[in-house]
Amino acid sequence: MTTPTDTPRSDVARVALTQALRGMAVAAALVALWVLWGFIGGAPKDERPPSLPIGDLAPERFKWSDAPVPPPGVRPEDGARYKLLVLRDAAGTARAFYLPAADGLATVPAGSSPLSPGVPCDDFAPDFRTRDIGCRQARPGFEFATRLRWALDGSPVTPGATALVAAPGAEQAGEWVWPRPGPPVANRSQ
Repeated sequence: MTTPTDTPRSDVARVALTQALRGMAVAAALVALWVLWGFIGGAPKDERPPSLPIGDLAPERFKWSDAPVPPPGVRPEDGARYKLLVLRDAAGTARAFYLPAADGLATVPAGSSPLSPGVPCDDFAPDFRTRDIGCRQARPGFEFATRLRWALDGSPVTPGATALVAAPGAEQAGEWVWPRPGPPVANRSQ
């Protein structure tokens, strides 16, 4: 049996409990909407410029990599046709060059453009003793590829050869970092 004084207290408790549950439901709905809005908007954009880790590259060592950014003037969909040669000279300076590739190997630039398809070579690499870059192991029928040489800074040593295309950017904190593309500049020559 209930007394008249017990009924209002239980009604007050019930009302308070109902209001608390409604408040929690509204808060849960708002959190769900906030999370859903984040998914609709997509993943947050990575604002960092493209980079390639090179901190493990000791002086007088080099490595090949797929180019994460195509050479200047090359469409992104054609970027897979190039390899990136990254070397560190005896002074510790890192340099990166784009080279045309075929069958996963860099080729010797031999045309009027260093980015045009090159001559096959089984071992195109820098030689830190002679301080040059060139083909060390030509494929059969392409022995002339061993004649072309470049200095470690990419400038031609062989007369008539064009300079290697340097990757824009520089080493920062153990990574080769490409510059961030800026906004388009209006042509002011008109």
